Amino acid sequence: MMPLPQKDITLKDLKTTNDCLLKAGASIYEINSVRKHISQVKGGNLAAKLYPATTISLIISDVIGDDLSVIASGPTAPDSSTFKDALLVLQGYGLMEKIPKKVITHLRKGLEGKINETVKPKDKVFEKVNNFILANNLTALNAMKEEAKKQGLNAEIINSSIKGEAKKEGEYIAEEIIQAKKENALIFGGEPTVIVKGKGMGGRNQELILSMIEKIKDKNITIASAGTDGIDFYKVAGAIADGNSYKRAKKLKLDINTYLENNDAYNFFRKMKDHITTGYTGTNVCDIIIGVKR
Repeated sequence: MMPLPQKDITLKDLKTTNDCLLKAGASIYEINSVRKHISQVKGGNLAAKLYPATTISLIISDVIGDDLSVIASGPTAPDSSTFKDALLVLQGYGLMEKIPKKVITHLRKGLEGKINETVKPKDKVFEKVNNFILANNLTALNAMKEEAKKQGLNAEIINSSIKGEAKKEGEYIAEEIIQAKKENALIFGGEPTVIVKGKGMGGRNQELILSMIEKIKDKNITIASAGTDGIDFYKVAGAIADGNSYKRAKKLKLDINTYLENNDAYNFFRKMKDHITTGYTGTNVCDIIIGVKR
């Protein structure tokens, strides 16, 4: 919502860089270490531009742990990452040949000291900055817990820091729900990642649920996962499944492993008619996941 690339970098360059990092499965911390170093306002630069005025930032956090330097790439927060860190991220994911040349050139100039670093923790500009977090993922999870209780469920928040690869996190969550006491609602939050190797369509929430279907087959369990912004992939927020989903998929001749390997969860749930569709919610506090065992 607030892109302002460095003058030698286009918006298209920025979008391409972001897309490459997402598809590689980079974490939000890694992605933002790059984005901060190709922006005129992120990494504390907005605070620097506003100084000496007093700045008040009202923040909705879409980052696990609520690190102010990472939320929205920290426009009014100090940044400890460096140009070197940004280049190491791109090298680590093998993206140096895929990222636009203007971005690589800019980062290398920064490494050579030809471009100023992002604004660091001890800079005087932050003496005039007041950052306030208004809502985060835990805000949403607590609301879910209260709603589940109203519906007569024993609800508990298990983990608000889901951030690994979606397939692996799905296995972990499924096991937690299977082992839960009878009549229980287990709530999770965070933001898993997807390493895109296939040519299919899908988002992290859908892939997370798809990876759980076989594990919960024939069990009296229902699972759902959705992005709080209403967008997991295309116009879909996420997906829902239960103990009968495996049999239904078999009847429709849908092979779960094939769809997982091709990162094609969107088309799987489209054929199953099990998408969660909310439309844009107007906010973003990461993802929400719930499993109900009866």
